[in-house]
Amino acid sequence: MAMEHTGDLYSCDHFVYPENKLGNITEQSLGEMAASAQQSAFGQDKLRTLPRMCRECPVRFACHGECPKHRFMKTPDGEPGLNYLCAGYKYFFQHIDPYMRFMADELKAKRAPANIMQLLGEGTGSQKKATKSSVSGPNQPCACGSGRKTKKCCGR
Repeated sequence: MAMEHTGDLYSCDHFVYPENKLGNITEQSLGEMAASAQQSAFGQDKLRTLPRMCRECPVRFACHGECPKHRFMKTPDGEPGLNYLCAGYKYFFQHIDPYMRFMADELKAKRAPANIMQLLGEGTGSQKKATKSSVSGPNQPCACGSGRKTKKCCGR
C-alpha cells in the first residue's frame, strides 16, 4: 500500500489513482483500510490474473508475479500477464537459492547467517581455481605459462 502526504491510502504505490483510494488515515484506521473488501479484491485480482506459467513457477514464492503494472508481456504460450522482468527475476532467485538456504540453515542451527561470507571466501574446488586464476597481479605467475612473474614476462 502507499500513503500520500495528505493521509490518503492507496492499494499500491503504482496505482495511486482515485479508483484505488482506500480512504484517509485521518478518517479510518490503517487496519480497517488494509482489511477492506476493496484491498482484498486488489490482492485477489493480483493472484487471479497470473498466467499459468507464473502460477507453476518455482520462484513464485519470491516474486508473486511482481507488480501488475509490469505484467504486459505474453508467455511463450501466448497467455497475457507475464511480468517483463520475469527472466531476470528467475535467474536472480535461482542464483541466490543455495546461499539463502545456507543462511536459513545457519539460523536454524542458531549460528550467524553471516557465516556465508566465510564460505564464499574459501570457495570450493573449481571456484577456488577460478578465483586464483582470475587474479592477475604483477607478482602472479604469468598466464602464458612461462613460470615467470607477470611483471617480468608478458606484463611489461
